[in-house]
Amino acid sequence: MIGVVLLAHEQPRRTAQLAQHMAQQGCYVAIHVDARTTDTQMADLMALVGGQPNIVWAPRRRCDWGMFSLVEASLDCLGLLFDRWPGITHVCQLSGACLPIKPIPALFDHLERHRDVDFIEAVSVTEDSWVVDGLSVERFTLYHPLSWRRRRWLFDRNVRLQRLLRVRRKLPSELVPHIGSQWWCLSRRTLDLILGDPKLPAYCRYFKTTWIPDESFFQTLAAHYSQRITSAPLHYVRFDPQGKPYVFYDDHAELLKHADGFFARKIWRGAQKLYDTFLDPNLAAHMPRYSSDGPLNQRFEEAKLRHVKGRKGLVSHARHPGRYRKRALDTARDYVVFDGLAEVLPNLTDDLNAKPGVIAHGRLFHPARVEFAGGVDQTTGNLPANPAIRDYGPIHFLSKAIWVERRKLQCFAHDFGDNNPVDTFLRQDPNARIIWLEDIWLLRLFRIANGDPAHAASHLAAARRKARQAREAMASTHNNAVVLGLSLADVLTGRLDIATQVTAALPAEIKDPGLFSSVHIPEGFGAFLQDLAPEDALAALSDAVTAHERVRRMLRRKT
Repeated sequence: MIGVVLLAHEQPRRTAQLAQHMAQQGCYVAIHVDARTTDTQMADLMALVGGQPNIVWAPRRRCDWGMFSLVEASLDCLGLLFDRWPGITHVCQLSGACLPIKPIPALFDHLERHRDVDFIEAVSVTEDSWVVDGLSVERFTLYHPLSWRRRRWLFDRNVRLQRLLRVRRKLPSELVPHIGSQWWCLSRRTLDLILGDPKLPAYCRYFKTTWIPDESFFQTLAAHYSQRITSAPLHYVRFDPQGKPYVFYDDHAELLKHADGFFARKIWRGAQKLYDTFLDPNLAAHMPRYSSDGPLNQRFEEAKLRHVKGRKGLVSHARHPGRYRKRALDTARDYVVFDGLAEVLPNLTDDLNAKPGVIAHGRLFHPARVEFAGGVDQTTGNLPANPAIRDYGPIHFLSKAIWVERRKLQCFAHDFGDNNPVDTFLRQDPNARIIWLEDIWLLRLFRIANGDPAHAASHLAAARRKARQAREAMASTHNNAVVLGLSLADVLTGRLDIATQVTAALPAEIKDPGLFSSVHIPEGFGAFLQDLAPEDALAALSDAVTAHERVRRMLRRKT
């Protein structure tokens, strides 16, 4: 005979379905319903269960997470079960969110073959770090009279004060503290020894001020009394890296048929397919011949990895790296950054946007604005063209911009001379392809000064310093981006085939030499360079620009 302790906190309809199924399959069920459940919900639950003779109701208690009231509810249910049905040989503890995933007759057979085995996870706190998050040994050595969920501030300060005072309470000498899952199946022999121990009231007093006693009370006492404990409980449950159970949905139905164990937790309340499948009296006819939970475990391992590492190029609120954690802001795919090239190829952005699978923005990180492709005020992913929002987290802004359009290649213009906070990230991102005109700073100085060398002279020293810093940064050994530096003089004189050089560094979507073959330099730039600083370093560029202007004038006269 199998008894069931069913702890219900919500979901009256699902709890009633589970209780009725277990009772109809020959189990004896004691239901405890949290006292905070409304009278209407309680009435609905009792109406759904009906007059089932194999079901009894335990006195209702207010149960708080992590408090001894949950253990008291279990003890109440055990007392009712043994008083009503003395022949019970095993008791399984379930919640309203559990579901049998094997036929109940198979459970009977299994327990009959293991009459003296206790199926409970009981891990000594001195031997294994079972706890994922929170207190471990201090669950037992400190006093915990407060609810962690309802009075967290006071709870934390109570722990801190006891640590300062070096409080260390002692467990009853004959017990060794063990912890584990609260969902277990214990033999009648072990439960009789626990409930009949004259020291039980003292044990209860001790565990009332431990933390999360439903994960240690029965585990510790079972380890003390049991003849044989198996660490493979009858429940199939998997936990995420924070110690919270994963939830099963309808698309897990076929995988759960192959899972080890006789019960699964935790089931989503809306998983109608799971309830229809596993509460079917003819479930045995639909079970696979062989069971292997390998595929299901693999899915949860993948989910755990996704939870910890996330998806490449996506940073969610739950995975914000914070100030002290290693930054993991990889972008979702490769992208292209043009520094200066778009300024000498005026049609480059339009030509790129005309290509399928390509998005070419302007300057995403212009100090005064965000230049999305097409001049839109908001792009995919609800990213606004608002520099204040962008500058609040510029790296996150870029990461999301790449992520939301990850099926397309994105390009944008940039000025590494602005000392933007995103510069270092761009140079160190292995997905970045940076095409950089090394002496574009001179053309920018020409435009700032409106072609007047006298006006530009006062800015020349600062411009040179910024250009030198940019060159040093681009040559850093810490860079992981693909960086192609081009000289404007070589481009203009034809000593460098810009189309071949550029396209070799670009992704396949834009390997088109025709995009980079028409260079435009503003008139007067050559004379500006000669008047600005006629030294050797600029003389070559000045000659190249002058020759380029001469050719352009000849072509214009011919046309």
